[in-house]
Amino acid sequence: MFKTVIRIFAWVMLLAILAVTISPLNDRPHVGSGPTFERAGAFALLGLLFCLGYRRFWPVALLVVVLAAGGFELVQALTPDRHARLADALVKAGGGVVGVGIGLLAKRPDSRR
Repeated sequence: MFKTVIRIFAWVMLLAILAVTISPLNDRPHVGSGPTFERAGAFALLGLLFCLGYRRFWPVALLVVVLAAGGFELVQALTPDRHARLADALVKAGGGVVGVGIGLLAKRPDSRR
């Protein structure tokens, strides 16, 4: 049950990040810190959720998060008021890697062993 909830949160978070990424710049929520921290933090949480939700498949979770970081950045090139930058994609991917890393450190051993 807990794993299912985490998985749902992970996919909802992925869709929320996509929505924020393609929304007009003025409609994007701001936490109050700089955009670099917001990008890294959002993808760190995403990485953590995917790692915890898909514990046994953490390499796939890592791949999903890193590809989403690059893909979402490329999608910004399709919107008139946004820009796609490699540096932003790297910050997002780095945040995702950190999140997956935290998930790997935090995950408890499988109780069925």
